Amino acid sequence: MQLAVIQVEIHMKKRIFLLLLVIISILVYNYYNEDTTELKIAQNNSSDEYLELEIGKMRYKVYGNENQNTLVLIHGFNGYMECWNPNINSLVEAGYKVVLYDLWGRGLSDRPRVDLKIEVFRTQLNDLIEFIDSDKVSLIGSSFGCVIASDYTLNYPNQVEKLIFIGPAGWPSDQNTPSSLIKVPILSQTVFHYFGQNIIKPKVEDYLYDKKNHNWAVEYWEKYASYDGYSRSALSALQHSPVIDNLEGWKKLGKQEKSILFIWGKNDVSFPYSNAEKAKKLIPNSKVIGIKNSAHWVNIEKPELVNNAMISYLNE
Repeated sequence: MQLAVIQVEIHMKKRIFLLLLVIISILVYNYYNEDTTELKIAQNNSSDEYLELEIGKMRYKVYGNENQNTLVLIHGFNGYMECWNPNINSLVEAGYKVVLYDLWGRGLSDRPRVDLKIEVFRTQLNDLIEFIDSDKVSLIGSSFGCVIASDYTLNYPNQVEKLIFIGPAGWPSDQNTPSSLIKVPILSQTVFHYFGQNIIKPKVEDYLYDKKNHNWAVEYWEKYASYDGYSRSALSALQHSPVIDNLEGWKKLGKQEKSILFIWGKNDVSFPYSNAEKAKKLIPNSKVIGIKNSAHWVNIEKPELVNNAMISYLNE
């Protein structure tokens, strides 16, 4: 009798084990079997330019004349090129050549299947700068784009003239520490594959202090996040790049003599304005401007103030 019970238990355990294997196989298959059709259609219907690089196709756009000083604008972790729409005209009218692009996994750029380390984003930026053939550029970053600009400057210091960081990421705190879930193989990929957009959307909405009048920015995000590969790319960047904690990078940047302007929304809940004190200590050769009634996407909510501050600083 006991032998029969033991055999039944073994049989049940085998069935459960096989069932788990089947479920995991399905989840992994769905994770790797992305449908790029909609993204490719959107790319083909877009009037923007695309640069074919080693790991994929990157969307970019250039405004202004070739003989003008070049600004490269780098959007944030959940951004896209259109995040800069409120700023482009003012910068061009001020006499600058403005270059925009979508980071890997965002906007209408491809979602390459690589670990999105900071080196990958550095290479993407360098490929773009080499393509536009500018001897020297000034970099304007938003959120994670500031981290990328900082890293690029540390590796190509002679290529960069000035830096502007808007709502910079890379300041760790108890409030924005990622869940330990993102470190768990298979489980993290599965959760982000099925629920990534739902997890990220509330954070994107919090980028705005005045959500009602700037909801277009969230709608753009929803459209680009709907293309397969977005959630995977977001998870990969969180896992492999200093999105949350770039303190070592800020310290290294502080040892250089680059001119830096920080622009911060005083109501930023993603990387609060209180981090400005740390920024000044780590990067003594910097200036900080805080703007009231604006959050993480301060360049969208207060474009006139941000544009005037950027142009004034760039013209110094």
